[in-house]
Amino acid sequence: MAATQDNMTCAVCTEVYTSPRFLPCHHTFCLECLEELAKRHGDTIPCPTCRAPVTVPPGGVCDLQVNFYFTEEALERARSEGSRSMCPVHNKECAIFFCTQCDQAICIRCKLTKHEGHVTEDLSDAVARCKQTIEHELDRLDAALAYNTFTKFNLKLSDEHLQEKKVALAKQVGNLYTTYVAKDSCVSHSLYVPLFGLLSSSA
Repeated sequence: MAATQDNMTCAVCTEVYTSPRFLPCHHTFCLECLEELAKRHGDTIPCPTCRAPVTVPPGGVCDLQVNFYFTEEALERARSEGSRSMCPVHNKECAIFFCTQCDQAICIRCKLTKHEGHVTEDLSDAVARCKQTIEHELDRLDAALAYNTFTKFNLKLSDEHLQEKKVALAKQVGNLYTTYVAKDSCVSHSLYVPLFGLLSSSA
């Protein structure tokens, strides 16, 4: 099964063939991969495997010979098999269960032998649960980030407000000094200077 899937894999994109085209040198590649080669090399493209020159037909790469050996049904089956999780112990068996005790994806043979008696669940259920947990954590992190941003913004506003109050208070002290204290130099020195120093130290 693995060899069949390997034979259906494009050497350029390493994915299962899409619209496979057969070159004169007997190598097959995806239509889209060959189109990218034609964009770079023009009317003559090198085979990605053997480097043999291939003349692009007048109608473009799409007019190259279709490889009918790889039917769409076979390609879809290969894609489906490639998306399955394989058992880490029995690498030819699909992992269809998840052992919650060992935190591991397992196959039916593992479930009946090494993991017998362990709590297991369908792998699809475990994947859905894990996905839900990740989404929940992402939502929580987004909320925490939004809260931190909001708090930082409020702190900045509070600091600006305090600075404005400080400037206003200094102005009031200056007005008081001018109005009531300037007439008496002794009072001026004993009241205004400490107040001015207090305002300066809080900067």
